[in-house]
Amino acid sequence: MKKYFLLLFIALTLLSVNAVAQPKSNAKVNKLYNDVLRLVNSNEYDKAIHDLYKIVRKYPDHERSVLTLADLLVAQKRLDEAEIQYKRLLEIAPSFSYKPWFYLGKRQLEQANYAQGQYYFEELLKLKTISPNVELDAKLYLSQCLFALEALRNPVEYEAINFGDSINTTAEEYLPSLTADDETMIFTRRTVEGEDFYAATRVESIWQSAIQLPKPLNSVKNEGAHCLTADGNTVYFTACYRNDSYGGCDLYYSRKTAFGWERPINLGSTINTEHWESQPSISYDGKTLYFISNRPSGLGGSDIWKSVLQADSTWGIPINLGPIINTRKDEISPFIHPDDKTLYFASEGREGMGKLDIYLTRKTSEDGWQEPKNLGYPINTEKDESSLFVNHSGTLALFSSQSGKNGRGGNDLYYFNLPKEIRPDRVIYVKGKVTDRETKRPLSSLVEVVDLITGNVVHSAETFPSDGKFLISLPAGKSFAFNVSKSGYLLYSEHFQVDTSDTIANIYNLELESVKIGSSVILRNIFYESNSFTLEPKSLVELKNLAHFLSKNPGMLIEIQGHTDNKGSKALNKELSTSRAKTVYDKLIQLGVDSAQIQYNGYGDSEPIADNSSEEGRSINRRTQFKVLKI
Repeated sequence: MKKYFLLLFIALTLLSVNAVAQPKSNAKVNKLYNDVLRLVNSNEYDKAIHDLYKIVRKYPDHERSVLTLADLLVAQKRLDEAEIQYKRLLEIAPSFSYKPWFYLGKRQLEQANYAQGQYYFEELLKLKTISPNVELDAKLYLSQCLFALEALRNPVEYEAINFGDSINTTAEEYLPSLTADDETMIFTRRTVEGEDFYAATRVESIWQSAIQLPKPLNSVKNEGAHCLTADGNTVYFTACYRNDSYGGCDLYYSRKTAFGWERPINLGSTINTEHWESQPSISYDGKTLYFISNRPSGLGGSDIWKSVLQADSTWGIPINLGPIINTRKDEISPFIHPDDKTLYFASEGREGMGKLDIYLTRKTSEDGWQEPKNLGYPINTEKDESSLFVNHSGTLALFSSQSGKNGRGGNDLYYFNLPKEIRPDRVIYVKGKVTDRETKRPLSSLVEVVDLITGNVVHSAETFPSDGKFLISLPAGKSFAFNVSKSGYLLYSEHFQVDTSDTIANIYNLELESVKIGSSVILRNIFYESNSFTLEPKSLVELKNLAHFLSKNPGMLIEIQGHTDNKGSKALNKELSTSRAKTVYDKLIQLGVDSAQIQYNGYGDSEPIADNSSEEGRSINRRTQFKVLKI
């Protein structure tokens, strides 16, 4: 294989020569040159380089020998020597081939000598006989030199901080992720035994020592390139060459239960192919998966794709994110923030500092994206930058680096405060615990958050009987219904608005009441137009939830109760509360509830549950609830 690539390298050298500038070489030097090509064909590369040095010393103007020597030195990683020979060729025949201009420009770009790189690429583009692909690459690298010169003059605010000895070791640590509350980190560590997942928890702002996650999440083979759901209970990750893989590297997922991590499951042939799939990133609601693939239907080397979860819980056919995001070069390490708008990723095919840089783009529609923005210098440098993770609040970015300060060895994990102009939209998390109201013991339950405008379940989580805890991430600026259900218990209803000014989590300790005669539930997501009994459209979420609850309890009889505050006359309050209760009753009948299960009544202001002397108290008293009459 090495012989094949070197021969191809020499062939490309010959093809790259400007035919107009071909020298009139004498027969002797041509014979010596052909003898060198035979050495290359026999895998005698060191001898070929030795003889080429002899030729160029004796015939310093023999362009083909100088170019072939430089190319062989590159192939042998003798880069400083190659640079000398390419410069020599430019001195004797600047139009002989594009390759000296290209190589020298690229090397200056990689060494952050951007002005010199600019010179070489501008001169290259003046040549008349370069191929379209070479021209595209030269224009790209020239744009990177120009961008970098400007970025160096306008650096962004940046200070990387090492996570310290509890996280970093002399081994390699990379690809970090956090739960929504910033209290649990999972990352990959590579040792002589391979790649495995490790986890660390934060206690009072101090990170505890990372521990290796158990089987079956980790295995005897390598695991890496993962993402977590907000609650840390589901992980999507990359594993290679497993028995159930469709190709070399596939995407898998595993869920945490009360008994530990489940056996990882391959995401299937819709997502995985015979090609390379890696680096997953899951949306905040668990319904859109972004990942990397080098499948041939892409736009370049590796592209970013997405797949949407279908109604039958299978993943849909992947969609390429298109030319706004993907280029003819590689795109890697996508990270969709929980705001569901901001996508961070790395690319080598855009204006930048050279090699892989990190960019952000924002959604403009379901499948539309803004033109990506480079995060700037010194977040990006002439080296590879990738695998950025941004916490839920959008203030902190995590990444891996070999060149950061206070390194422990190899790649270490670092964090920095994200500049405001490249932060995502505000996101909060809802956190809490579900318990039995009487016994106070934790409960297993289903916690659902529903968008009151669309009626869609935007997030769901299952709590474990061991602790009853849940954690859900939500974008700001929306109203949600918050439903908790468990067999044998009354449904739980809550309403909350996630304001764009929220800076801390909403914490809920939810107590479920067991089903029994006389128990009642306030329906907090029933809304009426002002001073009216007309239901607002967003009430449908709550009504459907109640209808479903009654269908699961066919022997139950409930009373829909309307209540008001004490403003206005008692007669009018009685009339309004009764009309509102009847409106709910009628809507439930329309939704298919058996009339034998429900009745209604209005109580006006006769049963307050808060002080009517304040607006807050009156607001609480204006309510619709149901009471269990029979089970």
